[in-house]
Amino acid sequence: VTHFYMLLTLLSKSTSGSNADHVFISSGENVRLPCNNALHDCKSTTWIYNRFSHLAAVELIASGIKKKDTESHERLSLGSDCSLNIKNITKEDYGYYICQQYVNGQRHGDEARVYLHVLH
Repeated sequence: VTHFYMLLTLLSKSTSGSNADHVFISSGENVRLPCNNALHDCKSTTWIYNRFSHLAAVELIASGIKKKDTESHERLSLGSDCSLNIKNITKEDYGYYICQQYVNGQRHGDEARVYLHVLH
């Protein structure tokens, strides 16, 4: 499985843009989604989730604080490097996650996009 994961990671990085990461994980495992545009602390970090559909995006973390009104809030945590940690992945967690930075209410820099693929 590790070799398969590494191969998929290499393939996805070579075929996608430089501002998007692809993470492949099996159901039931824990995952860390990198925030490649984080500033010196996580107080400016916002994480947004959207399944691969036209549904509205869901704000998971705002200004470094976990939102409590999301389905998965019990399984989420913010890493010291502003990465998004998700425990006990389910197939419903697939989709794309966007890490953005806001300074004084204004978006700062480019967004970091992570596509989560759940293998089952």
